[in-house]
Amino acid sequence: MIPARCLALAAALSASGPSVCAERIYATSEDAGTITEIDPGTGRTTALPSPAGPVAIVATPDGRRLFVTHPEHGTVSMLDTESKKAAAQFSYPGTPFGVAFDSGANRLFVTDWNRNLLSSLDGKTGKLLGEIEVGRSPAHIAFDPERKRLFICEREGNAVGVYDAQNLSLIKNIEVGTGPFAIVYSPVTGRVYVANVRSDNVSVIDAQALSVTATVHVGPMPYGVAVTPDGKKLLVTVQAANSLAVLDSANLEKLADIAVGRYPEDVAAGADNTSAYVVDWFSDAVSIVDIQHDSEISQIPVGAGPRDLVVVP
Repeated sequence: MIPARCLALAAALSASGPSVCAERIYATSEDAGTITEIDPGTGRTTALPSPAGPVAIVATPDGRRLFVTHPEHGTVSMLDTESKKAAAQFSYPGTPFGVAFDSGANRLFVTDWNRNLLSSLDGKTGKLLGEIEVGRSPAHIAFDPERKRLFICEREGNAVGVYDAQNLSLIKNIEVGTGPFAIVYSPVTGRVYVANVRSDNVSVIDAQALSVTATVHVGPMPYGVAVTPDGKKLLVTVQAANSLAVLDSANLEKLADIAVGRYPEDVAAGADNTSAYVVDWFSDAVSIVDIQHDSEISQIPVGAGPRDLVVVP
């Protein structure tokens, strides 16, 4: 459908750094009940097998396995990206929503939206290893692998809960904006960034001190957040404005507002630090964005109701 996209992107992006065409994107589509593998270099898509209603997705560091939550169906699934086949399906007695993975311990962490729980599962068998009560409506999770800490958006509590990933104990509750939903940790900046849907801003947390160091307004309904691998740019989807906000992560000044598809939800940064990928919930597409020249390169159609995505080598 977009055979010239890689050439167009190569002309638009910097010649230095790894090519965006070497990456793969995996996007969940809740309404369609599909997971789509996208080659951003060619625009080619491949449908992967999935249980119904996939929402949040995380990849292992080597990109060989994907873990996906299915909130309305009480399921967490595992897919093999090499064979492109379902590897396992774990039954979960609740509403699994956010998901994170600790590769060192081979442990999966899942938030239970309705039961207000954080659960730890064995990454191979799905066996429940432990759980702890958390704040109201826990959404997405960020994992700090160095300190073995989990940062959880507790949407109805207007807080981020910080938990020890090894024993599932509470370390601290941090007050943030209103309706925290999406979250990301940057090992380069040492900060955690929180998108607060109802207060139209992003809270910045020092991952060591566990305190809010800044709050920056980004626009109506910030819904997804990411940081480029070099730590220099903060990316935030602004859902009600159909745009991607790009900020300087050092001084938090806005560098650009880039028009994307309708109702953008999640965002992920490319390995080259000049590209980004945005899930357009109401456009049933993934936008390929050049964050060096502040423009949307293309939209690649996926299944109905795309919610989340992950980038792997």
